[in-house]
Amino acid sequence: MEKNAYDEPISSGKYEPPSGLIGKYDNVRRLWEDEVIGIFLSPYLEQLVVEGNKIRILDLGCGSGDGYDLLMGVKRQNVTTSQHDVNVINPDLIDTYLGFDINPSLVAQANAIHGGSRGVVFQEMDFNHLLSKFDDEPPYDLYFAAYGTLSHNTDDETVRLLSQIAKHSRDGSIILCDWLGRYSYEWQPLWTKDMEQNKTIDYLISYIYSNGDEGEKEISSFPLRLLSSKETLAIIEQSSIDAGVQIETEELFDRSIFMGRHIDTAQYNPCCKPMRRALNSLLEPNFRTDLQELMVDYVPRDGFPELNDFYQNLEGCWNALVRYTMELLQRFDAEELGRLPGGGGEALDVPSFLRRTQRVPASRLQSTSQTSTTVTARSALKKAMLEMETVVTGASALNIADPRANIIEPQLCYCLRQLEMELQQGEGCGHGLVAILKVHK
Repeated sequence: MEKNAYDEPISSGKYEPPSGLIGKYDNVRRLWEDEVIGIFLSPYLEQLVVEGNKIRILDLGCGSGDGYDLLMGVKRQNVTTSQHDVNVINPDLIDTYLGFDINPSLVAQANAIHGGSRGVVFQEMDFNHLLSKFDDEPPYDLYFAAYGTLSHNTDDETVRLLSQIAKHSRDGSIILCDWLGRYSYEWQPLWTKDMEQNKTIDYLISYIYSNGDEGEKEISSFPLRLLSSKETLAIIEQSSIDAGVQIETEELFDRSIFMGRHIDTAQYNPCCKPMRRALNSLLEPNFRTDLQELMVDYVPRDGFPELNDFYQNLEGCWNALVRYTMELLQRFDAEELGRLPGGGGEALDVPSFLRRTQRVPASRLQSTSQTSTTVTARSALKKAMLEMETVVTGASALNIADPRANIIEPQLCYCLRQLEMELQQGEGCGHGLVAILKVHK
């Protein structure tokens, strides 16, 4: 059943690009989720390219070949505004890109899209069995398993797979792994303190269908593993022991915290608001968004104070930035922009701004104890507010087609994305929990 679970959405025609506001390749997927993975992965790809040789990439659970697009779009760090070619890797730097997936329809789609690219091959195979067939194959520089791929495995299968990868790899090889986060708000009713409970979710790809679409009733479900950071690190440690090779965790980060695929469906948590739809709107050209729809309304769950604290902290920063942007737009329209404080006035002082708006609890931000999390939140929010002040001030004065829709709103989305990246803690609170690993031999 799991092998063919993707056949129905593929045959529906809704699993193909392009889209924007809906579907697998919506704006959030391309301009938020892919970009976040790329930002974290960029320095490690740069290290591979600096070594001078063409690189070899093994894509585990390649699906439609989306990993190839993602990796070809990763940007170098610290590029100047005048630079044109900013991608870390391009097709000329690929020696081999080999992708495997168990689903023949997805493999056929990947070959149809990318099969003509030099060095790129996609084949049908269960990736859990492929490395034993590659004893004579040279090691790969990057072993890539993105977008919840490893959640299809049991823990034992993943340990065995990572151990095989570590043995097959070279010194300095990079491994990217992705699981569904155990503590995503999307499935808050499944949260548990007993790690032996609720290990899997009965997952549906219903997010590609609009409300009322009859096709939604025909979608097959399949179990996917949910993981916390503690469970993830235990799997990595056991894999390292079994392989007799050091596997170092370089990054562990939460991806898609308030905009995961099932935020909009509310299929597993009826308290969810359709935040992804609103963020897709922010990124849609020539389309204005009701910014009030971006306000997060997190509902805490009793018995999980640390998780509630994290979510409410992010909620407070997120909502403050949205409200501040709305206020900037209103004050500019009222020709009051000249009275905005410049760099550190009351409107840019985070605690006083939150007290003045009096809409979102922000106990951590207003706390007198300067914990590292509080300082990080203050700094990240103030930086984002200054960014939006600059953008609204400059873009609103431009004589171009709808600067709000095409400049201000996308930039607000990027600032919200940066808030998520800076405040996430890699605990399994996103739709995805991503690990970037390095092999040392």
